[in-house]
Amino acid sequence: MSSHAAALMRSEDINHERMYTFVGAVGGLALIPIVFHLGRRLAQKTNIGKKGVSALAALSRKPRHVLLHTAPGLPSRGHAILVSLYVVINIALAFTNINNPVIGLTGTMGGRAAWMALANLTLLIFLALKNTPLAFLTAWSYERLNILHQIAGYMCISFVIIHASCYTKYFTAMGRASILREESVIYGEIAGLSFVIVGFAGAVIRRWWYELFYYVHMSCWIIAIVMVGLHQPMFGKRIVFVVIAVASVWVLDRLVRVTRLLVYSVNNTATLTPLPNGATRVTLKKAPLGAVSGQHCFLWIPSVRLSETHPFTIANMEPMEFVVNSHDGFTQDLYRYAVKNPGVTVKASVEGAYGTLPDASEYERVVLVAGGSGSTFTFGMALNMLKNMSPEQQDKKIVFILMVKHRSHLNWFATHLETLAKDPRVQLEVYVTRSSAEKTDGEIRIGSVPTTASSETDAEKATPAVTAQPLTSAGSASSGESTAEEAESVPSNAYDNSVKSGKPDIPALIRAEIEQTPVEQRVLVLGCGPEGLMTQVRNTTAACIRSDGPGVELHCEQFGW
Repeated sequence: MSSHAAALMRSEDINHERMYTFVGAVGGLALIPIVFHLGRRLAQKTNIGKKGVSALAALSRKPRHVLLHTAPGLPSRGHAILVSLYVVINIALAFTNINNPVIGLTGTMGGRAAWMALANLTLLIFLALKNTPLAFLTAWSYERLNILHQIAGYMCISFVIIHASCYTKYFTAMGRASILREESVIYGEIAGLSFVIVGFAGAVIRRWWYELFYYVHMSCWIIAIVMVGLHQPMFGKRIVFVVIAVASVWVLDRLVRVTRLLVYSVNNTATLTPLPNGATRVTLKKAPLGAVSGQHCFLWIPSVRLSETHPFTIANMEPMEFVVNSHDGFTQDLYRYAVKNPGVTVKASVEGAYGTLPDASEYERVVLVAGGSGSTFTFGMALNMLKNMSPEQQDKKIVFILMVKHRSHLNWFATHLETLAKDPRVQLEVYVTRSSAEKTDGEIRIGSVPTTASSETDAEKATPAVTAQPLTSAGSASSGESTAEEAESVPSNAYDNSVKSGKPDIPALIRAEIEQTPVEQRVLVLGCGPEGLMTQVRNTTAACIRSDGPGVELHCEQFGW
């Protein structure tokens, strides 16, 4: 065996060893949140029924007080630590023990980067699955892992670029640039380009056009994984085994999801009701087994978009209901369809449900903070709590803080607001943050001729604003037409006394509720809404976690799709 062949074999063995080390190191990294979660649960159990705070409970609160605060670009400092350790693992495994004088630094680094890209690809696909063991071991369902999925993706793409750059330089320096035009190498070049496009779509396109991002993301991912297999099809090099395993797991996850979607499509329909200010109520005839309000499902309505499913939070389970605010793409088309066909019943199905939710029955006080589209999640959680509480549990208290831009938005959840306002265990706080007019980018009156869109908006692209059939407190539509000003005036309801104008002081409201809770009791703070609001909720709650105070838990629902 020549010295060059022996050097290549030695380098390959080290690369295999580094990949196995990566798997072990990342597995150990995953144990950190698992142990932390299980330890916290144990600490909570030790404090049940005690007047003070157990030593284990006090100890578990110290790191949470620090780690739950937000970090730049990440949900929390805990996420930042995990990401930092993950990056350190990659750097250490990629850039150490690469001194091979026969092959040279460039050639050695090119091979190492290929295996590191493959290792990160395995993790990337695991984090992309909708159902993983982490949902049970850490209380993090797939959407809460999405930020880690993105980071693993960027790391994988970085190693793909290093691999391509190093090998291009290596073969060019050796005078063997013609190898870059060989069929198997071209497959690798296509795979590399596809990975880069996937990364660009995630970093750029996803922010302004989600549906285009999704199609680009999925198609380029499929091309990339097929091309990687064709790039290194030899079983002796072991790469193809990893590719087959990764692709098989991904395909199996997709098959499970498609099967569930088809099963729940049997004799299932959805009723579409347009709501004031650009929202649509979707009421399903059949719900998936085990679903509870506050979780989310992927909704399929073929008459609106034949080949697309989109995730929406379950607002209510009796019957199963989604409230979908229109933005663009599917939600805009859904709203237009509902405006043209109010009350129409269409073929529909759902896939899910997904989401890990805290058990509110374990807490004496629950504070829910809702803003924007986060209202659906918090209403779902509140209704689910009341459903599971017996009337005798009068010591339980739910503080529901809702922020809407316009008063007519309250019509979206009129019946749910009535339910909350009439329950003595609920303290309802509703804030209308704007007194300006509703959406004016176009106007359609149900049962009448559409008017012209405003000058600021393309008439063909304008989203129509419903100005007729505002919901009454009983949840039904009123007859006749009404103007935008009349839509702003909500009929007298049980929740009217809870409505205030302006923006609330969220930190002060959360602190007040936690400070009023006895030390032997527990408080659950749940929030869903815009990033700025969730930053306030997270940091305020983290600051209120004390070793000598009540038990405080935090659940922020920030969607990763």
